[in-house]
Amino acid sequence: MAEVEELLDDVTVRMPSGAELRARGGRRTVRRRVAVAAGATALVAGAVTWAVMPAGGGGGGDGREVRPAATPTENPFMVGGVVRLLSPELMPQATKWQWKGQEEEVMTDLPLPKVGGDNSCPGSYAGRKAPNQVQYGTQYYSDKDATARQRVTEYDSESVAADEVSLLRDALTECGLREHAEGAEGAAPYWSGTTESSSRLRVSVERWRGWVSVVEVEADGRG
Repeated sequence: MAEVEELLDDVTVRMPSGAELRARGGRRTVRRRVAVAAGATALVAGAVTWAVMPAGGGGGGDGREVRPAATPTENPFMVGGVVRLLSPELMPQATKWQWKGQEEEVMTDLPLPKVGGDNSCPGSYAGRKAPNQVQYGTQYYSDKDATARQRVTEYDSESVAADEVSLLRDALTECGLREHAEGAEGAAPYWSGTTESSSRLRVSVERWRGWVSVVEVEADGRG
């Protein structure tokens, strides 16, 4: 696990199996807004705090910058009525993985508490009716058998969002991931470990009132 931690330092993780990763290697960005009234599954996660910066505030300058913040008083996931998602260069370990994806395309619905690829944490994909929600997501791939994904979900209430995060945390534990407390210099807490499909998964989660952001990075266990 020391090797895993070194490779996935400062990364939010989630990914499909190695074969699936290689098959998707040529795909491009996934970004979308999806309204969901029902869904299915079980999921898991730690907790992270991010704040949104307006376009031009650093990073890629494409209006999707999201930066760490301390207890935001305003929605950190939406600015001027627009939901901000992490661009490839702002995803965890962008230098290492060289995330790819610039064209918009529809991403498969992944209501919480689903996490990782289909074979990574199968328990989190157990059928269940998801609460009313609106989900926004973006997904990127690396030529090095790795995937990065962010999901920002808006729920009807803060209590519903809290319940979904609790289910996510349970799913992460069941998947065999370990929670890491807040690190030095305010580093956000996260979950990481080796999944049932032998992939390396790291997950960071942030909740702001009725909103939840889940950032995952998953890498082929052989990488």
